[in-house]
Amino acid sequence: MFIKTIERDKGRKLYLYSSQKREYNEIEGLPSIDQNNQHLRWNSLRNEWVFYSPVRQKRTFLPNVSNCPLCPSQKDGMKTDIPVSDYEIAVFDNRFSALSFNPPNIKFETKTEISSAYGSCEVISYSQDHNTKFQSLTIEHVSLLIKVWSDRFTKLMQNPNINYVIPFENKGKEIGVTLEHPHGQIYSMKIIPEIIKTQAKNQKIQNSVSNLINSLDNKLEIEKDENAISFVPPFARYPYEVWIAPFKRVDCANQLADKEIISIAKLLISSVKRLDHLFGKPMPYTMAVHFPPRGYENNFHHYISFQPMRRDTNKLKFLAGIEQITGLMLSDILPEDAAFKLKSLEID
Repeated sequence: MFIKTIERDKGRKLYLYSSQKREYNEIEGLPSIDQNNQHLRWNSLRNEWVFYSPVRQKRTFLPNVSNCPLCPSQKDGMKTDIPVSDYEIAVFDNRFSALSFNPPNIKFETKTEISSAYGSCEVISYSQDHNTKFQSLTIEHVSLLIKVWSDRFTKLMQNPNINYVIPFENKGKEIGVTLEHPHGQIYSMKIIPEIIKTQAKNQKIQNSVSNLINSLDNKLEIEKDENAISFVPPFARYPYEVWIAPFKRVDCANQLADKEIISIAKLLISSVKRLDHLFGKPMPYTMAVHFPPRGYENNFHHYISFQPMRRDTNKLKFLAGIEQITGLMLSDILPEDAAFKLKSLEID
């Protein structure tokens, strides 16, 4: 894997990833914007931080391809957030970031505890092709993407003030996606969200994910080979929820052999295909790439999870009142039934 770093204005950076060493034709890109008023406020009733970032109100909303900020820039033409003429995978600091390594000094007339919005919000563009779909990417390209996720996790965690890194993807207008170009995001932050801390503690103390994989009922399995498995967790919180994990217990993919990464890539592609085939239309979802927060290294089983947002052909999964208020999820689909339907689909 080859990485080229390009310095942008206002301290922003662009990281270009490719399978082999290559040269890039650099072009002037979109200018950075001033960051202001980003901060966190402590909710003492729920014991959690709330993020505030007014600049996000100005972010680009569903542009057409001629104005897409994730396409390559064009000489004497379109300026984008990726100021090169072509690329394989690109990662850059979001212009409309909720977090910053140089957060603004905030002083509000309030008795609520306030913290600086320290961290980063990166955008990761999966491909230079605006119209490609995740499931159309080659196994080699998705393998590179998996390595990029792990590389950014490793690099960001080298900052002693960063305690948690989460790559994720939102897919579909139904859940508020603002750019149709295939992409995801990577957040790094000083805080560790409470639910993430709980999950990490359970991995450390109970070896939860490894034990789940090793004792999984075959009714919940979707696909597997000697290196990795895709399955519906027996406690799925969303209809047709899918997890993908290597059998080897590792913190991240850079601790895996190439053949193991290829297995995960194949399962990622087939899982997205299955979700899209399920109701004959693209499945909106959130996808999370789970790495250990600081303090839980070497006691974690890396995995990727999909939370689909469609429960039937013309029915979306909206959070009901009880779910939003209490966090207790209600699912209409049994995990065993979901696994059976996903496994039974014929995909390319």
